[in-house]
Amino acid sequence: MKKQIISVAAMIALVACSSVGPVRISIPFEEVKARTMLKPGDNQVTGRVMVGLSSGTIVTCAGNVVSLVPVTAYAREWARQFYELDTGRYGSLNQAFRMDSRESQVKFVGADAFYAATRTTHCDDDGDFSFENVANGEFLVVAKTRWLGKDHDYYDFMYGVNDAQEEDGSVMEKVRLKGHDAVDLQWAPPSAELLGGQGLSSGR
Repeated sequence: MKKQIISVAAMIALVACSSVGPVRISIPFEEVKARTMLKPGDNQVTGRVMVGLSSGTIVTCAGNVVSLVPVTAYAREWARQFYELDTGRYGSLNQAFRMDSRESQVKFVGADAFYAATRTTHCDDDGDFSFENVANGEFLVVAKTRWLGKDHDYYDFMYGVNDAQEEDGSVMEKVRLKGHDAVDLQWAPPSAELLGGQGLSSGR
């Protein structure tokens, strides 16, 4: 059994929030191909999104949805537009991120079949997730995340979930599986980036 350790950038950029859409992807969705890739296989995808940054911010997917998306031409185009890959600022098809409250809001129409042809699970309290019995092929692993400000524990204790420093987002990474692969995704910033003047570190 092969085991690959893959890191994805949990980078954060300050961008203006605006509305884009509705967007309709013109590429036909290959539903048969996608659903074939969702049939049981002998691969495994696990991972964790729970990263402490030097600024005090915590990036986590705890309690949130993680999706396993078969890579089709439609999925590539969806990722290109959702993560604004043409700009290169937020990553590539191999790995990308976004902070939803600060990014352009994209609403896709006519994408119901695409959204339905995925596998989903949830991250546990430690930010861990797992997909068992995955078929061969290429997949996008998309994790819904929260960026929690350094005072989130205090806010949660005093005021409940109304943490003024909390923001929604997501991270994505493409994986390729073939024959008894066990892929373990560990999200961490690979180098010093900036968030409000604070350098990022993996906290590991």
